[in-house]
Amino acid sequence: MKKLTLALVAGAIALMPTITKAQSFEQGASQISVGYGVVNVTQAYVADYGSLLGTNQKFSSLGPIFLKYEYGVTEKVGFGLNIAYVSASNSYDDTFFNETYSLDWWGASFNARVNRHFGSSDKFDPYIGFGMGYKIANWTYSDGTSSEAFIPLGFEATFGARYMFTPNIGVFSEVGLAKGVLQGGLNIKI
Repeated sequence: MKKLTLALVAGAIALMPTITKAQSFEQGASQISVGYGVVNVTQAYVADYGSLLGTNQKFSSLGPIFLKYEYGVTEKVGFGLNIAYVSASNSYDDTFFNETYSLDWWGASFNARVNRHFGSSDKFDPYIGFGMGYKIANWTYSDGTSSEAFIPLGFEATFGARYMFTPNIGVFSEVGLAKGVLQGGLNIKI
């Protein structure tokens, strides 16, 4: 009888995380997100580089890729860090001057961020976020010249939401001013 009681108590304890209703965003909990974005204005500029003047255009890009961390300071406010990286390169042949021109660009940002959460669901977590920090950008042209970001100040303002499939695993999506106008990816609550 003691073994049966012990087994029932152990089973009940093991099931408690699935029975209890945890909020998708909680004070004292951390969230880690990894994502990918689309619609970067500078990538679009690099993609268009030389399109009117040349032939044999070769464009490639990566990102924006996002890595985010957030800690719940209160039940509705979280502080964190967003790291983002994006790159693009393009080359074309200028038949008039018989030259090949290229442009390579990459950018990264490291922004401290605050999110204000509006939901109270155990699955859905809408929020608005603002971030500010340091950004790096580098342009390299085919003649060997390069330049860096004129103002090394990063900024972002987004509206987003998380949807948790389990108490600890979900997805996120954001839209707004960031390295990508639209971004989304995987979210883990720890």
